[in-house]
Amino acid sequence: MTEARRTKKEFIKECRFYILLVLLVLALCLKQASIQHKITMRFGYYDYTALISAINPHFALIFQKGIYSSLTYLMTVTYILIYPCVLIFTILLLIHYRETVLFKRATLMFSLNYLIAFPFFMLFNVSTTGATLQGVEPLIYEQFPRICSAITAIDPLDNCFPSLHVAMVFSAFLIICGTNYRRYKIFIYFAVPATVFAVLYLGIHWLMDILAGIALALFTYYLAKSFCKSSQTISSGTSDAL
Repeated sequence: MTEARRTKKEFIKECRFYILLVLLVLALCLKQASIQHKITMRFGYYDYTALISAINPHFALIFQKGIYSSLTYLMTVTYILIYPCVLIFTILLLIHYRETVLFKRATLMFSLNYLIAFPFFMLFNVSTTGATLQGVEPLIYEQFPRICSAITAIDPLDNCFPSLHVAMVFSAFLIICGTNYRRYKIFIYFAVPATVFAVLYLGIHWLMDILAGIALALFTYYLAKSFCKSSQTISSGTSDAL
């Protein structure tokens, strides 16, 4: 393990602030749509889609040169499932093995990713490529209307910048890549490029959204690593089996 094995009670006690932080951020996320509506009513609506489109107007078109129903289904499953699975599995893995320092870093990164992105979601509105760019189809929203309704209930279609899907999955990659959890690392290594391809192919994100998501993950990783320092070298024996 990365440090001495702790009991469950000791682990929870030491990480209670970070657990509370995650729960508060989750509550904020669930209220995001209603908060955005109130802010829009009071301060107005600011649409920066044209600005983002001007920076990389044709890049998203490349990924829909060929549209296949089987690929659309696969990428829809990837978009919907990988994001929550990466968040949940990473947290559960670190809890199971009492990886206190890595758990603190992961929860702090996930929380900061959302908290930093939140003002952009409220005041820097950027619509999806499928809803804006001519020649790009909103595949997930056209072919799966029920999924669209479920997503837009908590996350409107104008909260593209930065891409939290990319930021969160890449954050998990940064946390896990320095460990010996070999099987889970394979999943993470697949999850990052699969997520990037999915959001581009499905007509959701712009290139700038993705680059901003990666930059956000790198920034929060630096903050989390500086704030949650480990006095011991990461070397896991138990994790070799994963």
